Amino acid sequence: MLSWLSKLFRRHREALPQGRTASAVRVSHDDRIITVDSGAGSVATLLWSNLANVAILTTEAGPLQMDLFWILSDRDRRSALTIPMDAEGEHALLKAMQARLAGFDNMAVVEAMSSTARGIFQIWPAQML
Repeated sequence: MLSWLSKLFRRHREALPQGRTASAVRVSHDDRIITVDSGAGSVATLLWSNLANVAILTTEAGPLQMDLFWILSDRDRRSALTIPMDAEGEHALLKAMQARLAGFDNMAVVEAMSSTARGIFQIWPAQML
């Protein structure tokens, strides 16, 4: 599904600038839950059934620091996962979101990845809040 988007993500990941290390963050998911391990001892989770909003936060920190982050939040926005785009398992999560979330906006993902300024790109709302 949308192999051009997969290639874009792969190219972004392969092009780590000299001096930048890969993220210690690991993200995993199954049919029920999304789990983010910070690599520093904390673990956060979000049930797929509670997922209500997907956005991408962009910063001007690149290229020496990660400047693209997934923000996944629940219905009442009390719980959110922040996942750097270079996190281990992030590509598999992207594929899962594309398959599971009707109306997932791939063009907004491309726009976010092209941004060099601070911003928030709405990727998928389960409902307009």
